Amino acid sequence: MPHLTLPSGITVTAVDTTEPTSRPPIVFVHGMFGGAWYFEKFQRCFAERGYASYALNLRGHHGSRAVADIGTVSVLDYVDDVLEVVRALPQTTIGVRPIVIGHSMGGLIAQKVAEAGAVSAAVLLASAPPRGIRVLSPRLLLLARTFGVPILASRGLYPKPSDADDLVFNHIPADERAGLFDRFAPESGRAAREMAFSTIAVDARKVTCPVLSVGATDDHMVQPRVGLAIARKYGALYEEFPDQGHFLVWEPGWDAVARQVLSWLDALTPCA
Repeated sequence: MPHLTLPSGITVTAVDTTEPTSRPPIVFVHGMFGGAWYFEKFQRCFAERGYASYALNLRGHHGSRAVADIGTVSVLDYVDDVLEVVRALPQTTIGVRPIVIGHSMGGLIAQKVAEAGAVSAAVLLASAPPRGIRVLSPRLLLLARTFGVPILASRGLYPKPSDADDLVFNHIPADERAGLFDRFAPESGRAAREMAFSTIAVDARKVTCPVLSVGATDDHMVQPRVGLAIARKYGALYEEFPDQGHFLVWEPGWDAVARQVLSWLDALTPCA
């Protein structure tokens, strides 16, 4: 997959279609500890259906735009990264707004990008919620033993394999988990605090593009009630996948999720 670097240092993995297409491009936005690699499977699948795509590494992740202290980065800084990628797309110069697809923290970032009027549609996969929707659960509160101090002090976060196995990889085959964990990157304590306490506001009146919210019944990180509440906030469609976990962009069954998203995108009128 071609890797691009923007002037600011933001790195992007681009996947083109094999044939010319009039479909809008897609910008994929990863979640906490992640990277563009999250969407390797989705990007290949979407290219086959005529969607060129660009998966970025948010600043401080996998060599993208160096930061002095990852712990102090805000979700809003990440929003700026995505808007920069959107502005850099060739299609943007001819008036075709892209689609944004965000997973987990990337879903909250996608909501802010939609609020800015920068995209033609938004897909929110197991998304972190904006202000007004509670995400904390008893399971997440247990993480205070590991992450409480660095979150409150805006330090870098470094997950433990056991936490990742429970919260993210619970539907990933056991023999794949260590390899995926090795691909994780440090994350921002400040961004985690903003999500844990739902401090990032989104004005639903400014989100005028179509929105799809996707949840999973066995998601240990973001409970399905959160995805449903997000859908209600925007008057959007909510799709829930049984027997899927938080890492629904990779785990077995990811292709069913991708096909459902593609069907929704294909049905949009107008297409772009």
